Amino acid sequence: MRGINVKSEATVSIIVPVYNAEQYLSECLDSLLGQTYKKIEILCVNDGSKDNSLQILREYQKRDVRIKVIDKINKGVSRARNDAIRAATGEYIMYVDSDDWLDNKACETILKKMVETNADVILFPYIRENVNSSLKKEIYGEDEIIYDEIEVRRKLHRRYIGALGKELAKPENVDALCPVWGKMYKTDIIKENNIQFIDLEKIGTYEDGMFNLYYFEYVTKAVYYNKYFYHYRKTNNQSITTRYNEKLYIQWNCLFDLMEKYIAKKELSKEYKEALNNRISLSILGLGLNIIASDYNCIRKIQEISKIISSERYRNAYKNLQFKHFPIYWRLFYKFAKYRFAPGIYMLLKVIFVIRG
Repeated sequence: MRGINVKSEATVSIIVPVYNAEQYLSECLDSLLGQTYKKIEILCVNDGSKDNSLQILREYQKRDVRIKVIDKINKGVSRARNDAIRAATGEYIMYVDSDDWLDNKACETILKKMVETNADVILFPYIRENVNSSLKKEIYGEDEIIYDEIEVRRKLHRRYIGALGKELAKPENVDALCPVWGKMYKTDIIKENNIQFIDLEKIGTYEDGMFNLYYFEYVTKAVYYNKYFYHYRKTNNQSITTRYNEKLYIQWNCLFDLMEKYIAKKELSKEYKEALNNRISLSILGLGLNIIASDYNCIRKIQEISKIISSERYRNAYKNLQFKHFPIYWRLFYKFAKYRFAPGIYMLLKVIFVIRG
């Protein structure tokens, strides 16, 4: 991709999965059509919406030929994105969720940086949009970081398995690099290596993280660009902590199995194994909040938490978990988990659940 004339040659494929998004869809599409970089295709996958989302998409499609609509029965965001990847014709791919939006210079500025640095991927931070406030979600402090192939493996690729060392200081932010939005990818890397999203029915969550794990295996240069182009709309119904998923524990065990097999197949270093150990240990937070969101009574919730932290996988993970980088409150939380004190975990989770709303 060296020597691309950003103004006239490279096409950026923007993939937008759509499901019951009528409330915010127009704002999203307007932000894409308003990009200062015009050579884009907008691949909107209507994933069986039951509201007016498809009608809105058809109306926008009539207004601008750059919008391409794929209409399909509901099979989830992973399959929707995979369908769009197959249809993409651009040299680069970006992802935007249908209730989010981009600043109008996003494509132009990011693509220019991609070409100038000859990077395989650009990462950038985002603005978290709540109902009455906007909060910049900074990942790193520097204006720009360039990662060579060795640093990609050590600092980025491994991170999609799990956190190490000082990265554990903020357990709630260990997956800040996870979303596929907030990045620009090379289409040929995705297609030539058949990189796809895993169905959420199989792994519950973290489909973005697994996609990035597979993609970053082939990255020889990555650039972190500290510019805020993406606006992420945070609503309560987007969080696993606000609705109960009875299959989440089984699904996350399947996710951990996939990671273990990947580490073994690729013969990755002990740091990857330690990182997975840490991911398993930290996952009691998400699993616990999921249980808190259930209709179980207090006793049943404590019993369910106890089952998880008493399982062999979690007992082994906590044996090796290092606590020195945790803030005092997280240190207490994960020590409760290590010593299988389920009532203590339950009480702390109740507080977290209320604070998060």
